[in-house]
Amino acid sequence: MLIEDKLTILADAAKYDVSCSSSGSRRHNTGRRLGNAAPCGICHTYTEDGRCVSLLKILYTNVCIYDCAYCINRAGNDIPRAAFTPDEIVSLTVDFYRRNYIEGLFLSSGVLHSPDDTMERLVRTVQDLRGKGFNGYIHLKCVPYASRRLIQQAGRYADRLSINIELPSEDSLKRLAEAKTFESVLTPMGVIRETIAETREDRRRLKHVPAFAPAGQSTQLIIGASPESDYDILNLSDRLYRQQALKRVYYSAYVPVHQTEPRLPGIAEPPLKRENRLYQADWLIRLYGFNLEEVIGRDAPHLDLDIDPKQAFALRHPDRFPVDINAADRDAILRVPGIGLISANRIVSLRRQGRIRFEHLKRLGVVVSRAKRFVHCDGLPPQQWPGAGMAKSRAPEGGPPARAAQVVFLTDGSFEGLLSAIFEAYTTAQPPDVIESAGNYQPGLFDHTITIATDVNLADRVWHGLKIHLDLKHRRRLFEAFLAGEPGVATAIYRFVKDALPGRSNRKEGGHISAHIDIGKLSRKVRQEAHRMKGFVRFEQTADDRYLALVAPRYDVLPLVRRHFEKRFADQAWIIYDTQRNYGLCYDRQRTRELTLDAKELHTIRSGPTASERLSQTLWQRYFATVNIPQRANPRLHLSKLPRRYWHYLTEKKRGESFP
Repeated sequence: MLIEDKLTILADAAKYDVSCSSSGSRRHNTGRRLGNAAPCGICHTYTEDGRCVSLLKILYTNVCIYDCAYCINRAGNDIPRAAFTPDEIVSLTVDFYRRNYIEGLFLSSGVLHSPDDTMERLVRTVQDLRGKGFNGYIHLKCVPYASRRLIQQAGRYADRLSINIELPSEDSLKRLAEAKTFESVLTPMGVIRETIAETREDRRRLKHVPAFAPAGQSTQLIIGASPESDYDILNLSDRLYRQQALKRVYYSAYVPVHQTEPRLPGIAEPPLKRENRLYQADWLIRLYGFNLEEVIGRDAPHLDLDIDPKQAFALRHPDRFPVDINAADRDAILRVPGIGLISANRIVSLRRQGRIRFEHLKRLGVVVSRAKRFVHCDGLPPQQWPGAGMAKSRAPEGGPPARAAQVVFLTDGSFEGLLSAIFEAYTTAQPPDVIESAGNYQPGLFDHTITIATDVNLADRVWHGLKIHLDLKHRRRLFEAFLAGEPGVATAIYRFVKDALPGRSNRKEGGHISAHIDIGKLSRKVRQEAHRMKGFVRFEQTADDRYLALVAPRYDVLPLVRRHFEKRFADQAWIIYDTQRNYGLCYDRQRTRELTLDAKELHTIRSGPTASERLSQTLWQRYFATVNIPQRANPRLHLSKLPRRYWHYLTEKKRGESFP
C-alpha cells in the first residue's frame, strides 16, 4: 500500500481524538539536532472545522481486537485497514517537521494482538525517532492493560502520555466497551502519576536523571454517547485533576460513526455547544479558582447552553457584585464575566501606575459588553447607576476642535533614530509634542518640525539609561511595539519613557496609564504576529538542500522569530524571506545573517524542486484534508483562526498548484 493511502486511512482513524496540545514541555535543542519543545506550544494550522493542528496525529494501525460501540476502528466495522512501519512513521515525522508543518508527533493505535504487543511497537517507534536525533514534541497514547514496565519506558521518550477513559461512568463503559473497565484505565494513570512524582523528586537531588513525561498526562471523555449529566462529567474531571494530577481532560462531542448501532443515541449532529460549555466550566475549575459546586450542582446537573458558566455564576450570586476594579483582589476580578486570566493580570499590574478607568478596560482586553454590569470603576457610563437619566451629555458645538500647533521631531524610522530623538527631547529647551518617522508623518498647517539625525552613540546612552530604570520585560515591550511600525508608535514610546525615566514628566492624570496601555497593546499585537509566524512558516526543500520559506507578516517580526528557528532547525540550512519588506534571514548551520534578494535570485533559489519536496507537499495536503471532521464544520471559526492573508504561502491551502 502506498504511503499516501496509509496516511489517509490512519489519519482519518485518529482524528476523533481531540487532544492536539503541544504545551507543557521545555525540551532544549542541545548541539546541532532537529527540533525542540516550547512550554507554550505552537499551532501550525487549523482545519476547516476550526480545530488546531499542531501534531502529526496518526494511528500505528487501525486494526483492533476490541469492539467498542462508539469507535470507528472497532473490530466489527467494515473499513479499510492499514498499518505503518516504524521507519515510515519516523520518515513522515521528520519530513513534516523539517518543513515546519508540525510541532511533533501524536501516536496512538488500535490494539493489535494484545495490549503489551501494541504498546511495545509504539515504544519502539518513538525510541527509533529519538535515535534519529528528533528532539521535538511527542505525545504517546498508552494502551489499557499495558504493563507497568512498558508505560515507564514510554515516558522516557514521550513528552506527554495519555490514556482515554472515553465514557464518564463504569456502567456506560461496560455497556459500550465491554473489554474496558475503569480499573484498566486508572491503573496506568496511577503508574504515570507515581513515576512523574518519583522522577521529579530524583531530579531535585541528582543532576542527570532523565525526564519522564515532562508535559504530564491527559485523558478524553466522549460527550453525548452516554446519558451522564454535565455534573457527572465535571465531577469525574475534578477527581482526576486532584487524584491523578492530570494536566488536561479533553471533551469530545460524540460524532455518530455507526448509524445502525442500537446502543448509541440517534443524534443528527454532535453536541458542540455542550462540549464548549464543558470546556468553559473546566477552565473555571482548573485555572480560575472556582470549586465544582460554584460552577454546577447536583440539584441543577446540566450547564445552561444559552450563557457561559461564569455569567451564570454571577447571576446566581448578585451579592458579590459589582466588583471594584481598583480595589478588589485578583480572585474577585477573575469572577467577573468578560475578564479572563490575562486581562485580570493586566489590571492588577496596571493599578500600580494609577487608577483604572472604564475606558481603559476594553484596551486591556476586557469584553466590556459582558463586564460592565458587574464592575465598578471610574468613568463607568452613567446608565449603569441610579439617577442616570438626570445626566445628559452635550455634544460640543461648532464641530471638532482645531488641531493645535505642535513641535514634531522627525526620525529616519529606525529604532536608533527614535532613541536619538528621545535624547534630544531631554536636552532641548522645547521638548516635542510628537515624535514620528518621516515616512509616516502627516504635516499639520502650523506644526514646527525638527529633523533629528540618527546618532548611534546617543542611542546607546538612552538604551543604557533604560536598562537602569526599566526591567528586561518592559524594554522588550518597547522594542516589540516599535516593530509594529504603526503611526503614533514613536510618540507612545516617548511618553512611556518620559514616565519611566526621572526628569521632566508633565504627565496628566491618567496619561501615563494610557501610555502603558498603548505600548502593551502594540507589543501584544506584534508578539501575536510573531507567534503565528512560528507556526505558519512553510519551508520548501530546494535543489541545493536548503529550506526556503516566504512570508508576508503584518509587522516586521523576523527579529523576534530568529532565535526560535535557529534553535529548532539547528541541523539544516534555511532562509526565511519577508516579501513585503524585501529582506530575510539566512542560516548556514552556524550563524544567521540578513540578506536581500531580487526577484531573479529568489526564483533561482526556488527552481528545481526535489522529488521528496513534491511528495511531502502532497502528503501534507492530503493529511490536512483528511483530519477535517465535516460534522463539526465551522468556516467562521476557521477564518478567525487562520485569516486569508496567511493562505498565500501555506502549503495546505495550495491544493493542486504546482511547485514554482
